[in-house]
Amino acid sequence: MRKLIFIGSLLLFIAGCEKDEPLPSTEIQARDEFYELMNDWYLWYDEMPDVDKEQYDTPEELLEAMRHLPIDVFSYITSWQEFESRMLEGKYIGHGFSWGFDDNGNARIIFIFEDSPLFDEGVSRGWIISKVNGTVITTINRSTIFGDKTVGYENTIEFITPADSTVSITTAKKEIQKNSVLYYDTLHVNGTVTAHMVFQEFMQPSIEEFTEVFNYFSTTGATEMILDLRYNPGGLTNVGTLLASLITGENTNGEVFTKNIYNNKKSDENSSALFEQQANSLNLNRVIILTTGGTASASEALINGLEPHIDVVTIGDVTYGKPVGMRVFLYQDYVFLPITFRIANSNDESDYYDGIQPDAFCDDDYTRDFDDRQEAYLKEAIYYLKNGSFSGIKGRKVKSTEKEVSYKDLLYKMAI
Repeated sequence: MRKLIFIGSLLLFIAGCEKDEPLPSTEIQARDEFYELMNDWYLWYDEMPDVDKEQYDTPEELLEAMRHLPIDVFSYITSWQEFESRMLEGKYIGHGFSWGFDDNGNARIIFIFEDSPLFDEGVSRGWIISKVNGTVITTINRSTIFGDKTVGYENTIEFITPADSTVSITTAKKEIQKNSVLYYDTLHVNGTVTAHMVFQEFMQPSIEEFTEVFNYFSTTGATEMILDLRYNPGGLTNVGTLLASLITGENTNGEVFTKNIYNNKKSDENSSALFEQQANSLNLNRVIILTTGGTASASEALINGLEPHIDVVTIGDVTYGKPVGMRVFLYQDYVFLPITFRIANSNDESDYYDGIQPDAFCDDDYTRDFDDRQEAYLKEAIYYLKNGSFSGIKGRKVKSTEKEVSYKDLLYKMAI
C-alpha cells in the first residue's frame, strides 16, 4: 500500500495500491492488509486484543475483533463509492431531510436540504410527519418506514404544518446534494450585529458556501457570532481549520489551531493545523456555539481548538465525545478508517471522550424554525448576548464512553 496525500480527507491522507501492482480481489487479502495497518497505524495498537486473523473472513469482522473497547466506537470500513459520494461530495440517496421525535412523541422535521423535492413544497423544520404511506411513525418502525435507499423509491408523506393544516405529498428518493450551511442570517442585539449560522457538516462543498456566507457577515459588520453545530457530526479537518480562521481572523493568524498526535511508531507523522486569516474573516474575540449529543469530531475539535485563543461559550447538551481522528486508507474498493491519531489544541488538551460539557444546558426545540427567536437554543444565546449570563443552568450531565450509536451510524443516519 502506498500513501497518497489527499488534503482534507476525513482525516488527512489516503493510502492505496500502485497502479502497476496486481489487484487482489478477495476479502481475505483485504483482511490481511487491514491487519497489517492496524498493527502499524492504529492509535491503540499496543492495547488491541490479541487475535488470530485467520479466524476472520472479512476485514469488517477483523475490525470488530481488534477494536479497542470500550473507547473505540469510531473506526469503520466502507466502500470507496460511498465514501467519495457521502463524505467528500456531500451526496446521498434519500428524501433530503432529518427528523426526530419531540417531547410529545411527534415525529418532526429537524432540518431539510435545499436539494430535497420537499424543500420546494415548503416543508421546513418543525413540520410534523403524521403518517408515511398511511402508517404512523413509531419507535419500532422508525428505521424501516421510509423504505429502501433506492433512487425512485416513493413515499406518500402526510404532514401537519405549523398552521395546523394537513398536507399530503408523494415524493421519490433521489441523489441529494447536501448544503452544509442550513441557514444563516444576522441578528441585531444590544446595538451590535451578530452573525448566525446553522452548519451541518464539514465537507468539500462547504468551502464555496463559506465564501458567500462570510462575505455577507463581513459586509454587515458582524462583531458577534452564534454558530449552531447541533446536527454536525464532523467531516473534513481542512474545512474545520478554515471555519476557525474565518471566525478569529487576524486575532490568531499563524497560531496553532489543532495538533494531530500519532502512536509512538508514527510520531514522525505528528502535525499541526495553523489558523490562516482570510479576506472575509470576522476577527472575533468570542463565539457562541450550540451543541447536542450529535455534535462530534471536527465540530468538537473546533470548540477545543478555539478555546485557548478566544472566548467560546457553549449552549445545549454534552457533545458526542470523539477527540480522535482517522487516517484514510484505500485498498481496492475498501476504505479503511481506523483511529490513528488524537486531536489536541495548542495547550495539548484533548481526551474529551465523555463529550464537551456546555456552559448552559438547553433542551432542543424541533417545534420552531432556525430563525425563530423563541426557539429554545437561539433564545438562550440571545439572552446571553443581552445579559452576559444564562437564564437558568440545568445540572451537569455525566456521559458514558459507551456511545449509544457508533460514529459511522452518526455520520450515515443524520438524514434520510
